[in-house]
Amino acid sequence: MPALPFANTKATAEILNIERLEQLFGSSNLLGVALTHKSAASSENNERLEFLGDAVIELAVRWSLLNDNPGVSEGELTRMKIDLVRKATLARCADRLELRGAIKTGPDFGEREIPDSLAADAYEAVVGALFIENGFQEAFQFVKETLTDCEAASCSGDPKTLLQEYCQARGFPLPEYRVDFTTGPSHDPVFQISVSVKGSVLGAGRASSKKNAQEAAATAALQALEGEGVNELHVE
Repeated sequence: MPALPFANTKATAEILNIERLEQLFGSSNLLGVALTHKSAASSENNERLEFLGDAVIELAVRWSLLNDNPGVSEGELTRMKIDLVRKATLARCADRLELRGAIKTGPDFGEREIPDSLAADAYEAVVGALFIENGFQEAFQFVKETLTDCEAASCSGDPKTLLQEYCQARGFPLPEYRVDFTTGPSHDPVFQISVSVKGSVLGAGRASSKKNAQEAAATAALQALEGEGVNELHVE
C-alpha cells in the first residue's frame, strides 16, 4: 500500500505543546473553538469539531496501522486501533500537548477538575480543526506524530490489555482490580492490588501508584495463567 504523501505539511515532531500547536492555525480562531467546552459561556464550542475529529482520527490511525504493520492480521490491527482511539489514550495525547490546562469550561469545572473525557474530546476537536484548516494530510501527520508514533509501541506490551484480551478470547468476564490494602505514610503510599475474574484471584501486585500496582497484578496473573492452564481457573 503506498504511503500517503505529506508534501507541504507544517506539522513536525517538535509540535509538542500548545504554543507550537498555535503555529498550525495562524490567525484562525479554530483552535480556540476546539478548546472551548459546551459549559463555557461562548457562542461556539467544540462539539461539532469533536464529531469531525473523531472520524479523522479513526481514518488516520487505520491508515498508519496498515502501513506500519505489514502482514499483521485484521483482528490484531483492530485490537491495536481500539487501544489507540480510546478516551484514556487520547487524554494522554492531550496532556502531552498541554491541552488540558487550555480548555475553556464553565464554573462547574475547577482548574484541576478537567476529566480525561473532556481532555480526549479536546484532542479530537483539535484534529477536526486541523482538518478544516489545512486538510487531511496535515491532520494525518499530526495524529501520526502525537498519537500513533507515541502510543503504538507501548500498546502491545501493556499487561492489563493482554490480560483483558486473554479473558475476552476465552469468553471470560473482564478482569476486576481491587485495592487490598495500603501501607506507608500518606504522602508516599504503597498499594497492594489484586486482580480477579468472577471471584477467582489471578494475581496481585504492589507499587507506589495504583496504575503500576495494577500492571504488576496483571503480569502476575498472566504468568499464573501460563503455568496453570485455562481449565484450572473454573471460571464460568
